[in-house]
Amino acid sequence: MRTLWLSFFFLLVTPVAFAMESYADLVEDVMPSVVNIFTEKEAVEDTENIDNVMLNPNLKGRESLGSGFFIRNDGYILTNYHVIKDAKIISVMTNGGDIYDAKIIGTDTISDLVVLKIDSKKDKETHFKSVVFGNPQEARIGDKVLTFGNPYGLGISVSEGIISAKSRNIDMGEQQYIQTDAAINQGNSGGPMFNLDGEVIGINTAMFSENGGQGIGFALPADIANWVSSQLMESGVVHRGWLGMNVSNGIDRYTDKSGFVITEIDEESNAYREGLRVGDVILKYNDTIAKDLNAFKHFTETMKPGQRLRLTTSTLGEEIKSVILIQEMPLQALKKVTNKALEEQRKYLHQSLDKDVFYISELKIAVKESSPRGLIIVKLERKSPLFGKGIKEGDIILEADREDIYSAENLLDTLRNSASDDFRPISLLIQGLDTAFYATVEIEPEDD
Repeated sequence: MRTLWLSFFFLLVTPVAFAMESYADLVEDVMPSVVNIFTEKEAVEDTENIDNVMLNPNLKGRESLGSGFFIRNDGYILTNYHVIKDAKIISVMTNGGDIYDAKIIGTDTISDLVVLKIDSKKDKETHFKSVVFGNPQEARIGDKVLTFGNPYGLGISVSEGIISAKSRNIDMGEQQYIQTDAAINQGNSGGPMFNLDGEVIGINTAMFSENGGQGIGFALPADIANWVSSQLMESGVVHRGWLGMNVSNGIDRYTDKSGFVITEIDEESNAYREGLRVGDVILKYNDTIAKDLNAFKHFTETMKPGQRLRLTTSTLGEEIKSVILIQEMPLQALKKVTNKALEEQRKYLHQSLDKDVFYISELKIAVKESSPRGLIIVKLERKSPLFGKGIKEGDIILEADREDIYSAENLLDTLRNSASDDFRPISLLIQGLDTAFYATVEIEPEDD
């Protein structure tokens, strides 16, 4: 009996025994790969009022801006683009205190990344410690992470935390970010996020805070950073694959199959030339079922121009297979409807009705024209036939009965056609915050 009790006690205490009590060895190993980044400022006489000035005579007239890390041992550094934006002279301080001038190798504003190269001519034999990129897709919510940076210009430091969430959209384009409670403060931008294996799984990019203090931090996943930086080092620019369309999660109204609804498509794209249209639903790409929208966007974006993508789509309920030749994303890419919905919601959701808002009595809603197309629902009455169908104020009506909607009059034409056809139901394509979906609406005669 005593032996059994001891065994049970051992099982209880064993996990505690293996808990990591210190990160000192890990920090000591990866710290040399992290750097501080400075830019030259205009001369200012009253230096006491300059924020984040490092108390170092070698950095007189320079302001601490952020952090970065070596991605090659010959002096290539990765950091956020906003860290060095508009800088005249860029300087880098290593963890050992050495200061080097740096030049820009290539920038990518979409991912907010830049690759720098330090000038180490004074010591040609210098080799810097570069990081190892890990796979952020394998990281799980709750995993421990360490973030490195130069908070408030105080010098390189490390903070511990966990991954609080993954695939967060923080309204910086369509890129998804890793959320953490590890301290990411001013000056941490561009610093690395390590897992406990000493691999970089993210790049500290942004923080949200109520009063300027510690809030929640966000890191760009390392697989994106590795892909971008490799191209920047090779050619100075990033070549992205382009399908020429916007898609959202949705359900095909003809077959009830789930997939990615095409909500916008460029007429100059190969996809359009192959016959794809707004309202079609992508069911499969190559051999992958269309379930993970972020994975699909990342997959197509990282394809090389000229590669072929096999798509299975549902068009008016009929499954169609097509092969799309991937193009290179143009400089002025198609505006994203989802991002437009987010912007318009913040702008109009709580705005009172004005001359630009139209009331549609048949649907008992008030709408405002969106750009490049669609009608933003700014008021939805409880008596509306749209109420209770998952449609909310701020959503955008993109099409009615497979016709693009550009104006209130455009929508009214569809409603009139329904009324003249014994008030047959109409189909609406709705763009919400995270998804596009179809809703069938039955129109009733208005009371006299």
